[in-house]
Amino acid sequence: MRIFFISLGVFFIFCPSVFGFNPPEKMSAEELKLADELFDDAKYQDTVYFLEKLSDKNSVEVQWRFARAVFFVSKQIQDGDQKEKLVREAFDYACKALELDDANFGANKWYGAILSEKSNFDGMTERIKQLDNVKKHFSKAKDANPEDPGIWHMLGQFNFKLSEVNWVTRKLINSIAPNPPTASYEEALECFEKAENMKPGFYSQNQLFLGKTYLALKQKDKAREWFQKASEVEVRSEDDRVCRQEASEALKKL
Repeated sequence: MRIFFISLGVFFIFCPSVFGFNPPEKMSAEELKLADELFDDAKYQDTVYFLEKLSDKNSVEVQWRFARAVFFVSKQIQDGDQKEKLVREAFDYACKALELDDANFGANKWYGAILSEKSNFDGMTERIKQLDNVKKHFSKAKDANPEDPGIWHMLGQFNFKLSEVNWVTRKLINSIAPNPPTASYEEALECFEKAENMKPGFYSQNQLFLGKTYLALKQKDKAREWFQKASEVEVRSEDDRVCRQEASEALKKL
């Protein structure tokens, strides 16, 4: 059983009858905006709770937000079994969102991201088989909303991680996937830079991966610059903590 924590501020939103009025019958754009604000403030548990109270929680816009919020809750969990359970729950929401609208930006974006994470629990063979599928959904999301920095970051991570695999893994990929996707550090850098230029400082991991990519390209001065920024981010989530830790360790080695 999952326990959700709720702040006093969102209690007013969740329990309007206490204050003498009832919620609107139809979900509004303002409610989705409030959900996004909770998520952006790294209040992932509160976001899930808020979404559960919406009147139209089976819509595509709510389902992919469920997927995103539960996925980020999983990132805060250290226990492996519980983390896997939450990732699979998030994937179920992403699947539902895609079933409702397979052209939806958020549905494709988070389906790709969570599929990539879920395949880690399904073994190396399944992860390799899903590479092309992950990239396909990232590309669909990018085409649907090319101004979103988050999808450019995801494409950057996809390219970076595919570029850093060793020759043994590369041979395995080629043996399992008939037409595996290709990638390069240069492509990864282009994606990370595009994301950062769109919204500077929007995500700590983007700064970290800029440092990692410049280092992979043997541009140590640029790598040091981005690792320094990444080592100073405000810690509000597990991603931020990992970012600061990895960036600080990388700086010591430069």
